[in-house]
Amino acid sequence: MMRTSGQIAVAFGRVLRRQREMRRLSQEGLALSAGVDRTFVSQMERGIRQPTLTTLWKLASALELSPATLVARVERLMR
Repeated sequence: MMRTSGQIAVAFGRVLRRQREMRRLSQEGLALSAGVDRTFVSQMERGIRQPTLTTLWKLASALELSPATLVARVERLMR
């Protein structure tokens, strides 16, 4: 089943927020660890923006996950 870009962005945002909260990180803490702006983290969590592949790697590292694990969790949520 094909998903729209917006559906993928929302699912990614939900996974990102869940993983961040599980590690007891604030948006600012995640942003600092990943080398991105806090507002960008907020926008990703709300499904407004999507990360580049490079940013995905940085976010996964900051969350102590592999990028593949992060993507797999998005995929699982979208089923």
